[in-house]
Amino acid sequence: MSVKHRTDSIRSMRLVSKGVTPPDDWNDVEQVRTAKKAEIGADCTAAIYAGVEVNGKRYSLTEHDQTEIMAQLSSVKDGATEVPYHSDGELCRMYPAEEFTALAKAATEHVFYHRTYCNHVNAWIKRADLQELNSIVYGADLPADLANSMSALIEAAGGTA
Repeated sequence: MSVKHRTDSIRSMRLVSKGVTPPDDWNDVEQVRTAKKAEIGADCTAAIYAGVEVNGKRYSLTEHDQTEIMAQLSSVKDGATEVPYHSDGELCRMYPAEEFTALAKAATEHVFYHRTYCNHVNAWIKRADLQELNSIVYGADLPADLANSMSALIEAAGGTA
């Protein structure tokens, strides 16, 4: 006996696994847009939380991690020559101010990139028709106008696109 799955049910299961409520009607463009924005938001959060690698060590960037990094960076800016922190799975150690500043910079750039990309994908979702919405996934190349906008923002912020 073979089991046939409707495309809609598979898409719905994928969304539910991400904590996203699927549309009641996959042919209603506004419902699909709402679900797509939630899906992209969940994927953006996952990309941010996955963190960055600095000097061969992985640093997760959950909201708690981001808050702690900013608090320790504030201590460095106030003159601390060392601050305590840790990479994933490692014991806490003292980071020289220069090393911690590099970590904070990498973390900030990572979060900024993903939030900016998510914002641009949401603009794409807002104007996409039903067929195009189905092809939008986190990590996809942006349409040219949005890619140019994102590159300009990153450059203006001092990064490289």
